[in-house]
Amino acid sequence: MTTTQQVPDIVSRVRTRLVAAEQEGIHLRVAGEKLDDEWLYVVVVPAKPGVRASDHARLMSQIERELREQGDDQVLLVPALEE
Repeated sequence: MTTTQQVPDIVSRVRTRLVAAEQEGIHLRVAGEKLDDEWLYVVVVPAKPGVRASDHARLMSQIERELREQGDDQVLLVPALEE
């Protein structure tokens, strides 16, 4: 169960992980978040043009796994493209 008090910490950990991924050449950033029915949805978009969809998906899957291992089971990272 994710609460509103946990949201800033979880989103901060996601942002930290995305910054670390820049070393691998994967440039993504958090574009927003929404807590709905105890599930936290974190929208992730490319921070620069040219991010491959496979890299985007792979990194988000890794981050979700890491969050689950830390006890945050109800967090989904949502891939998106900015308009």
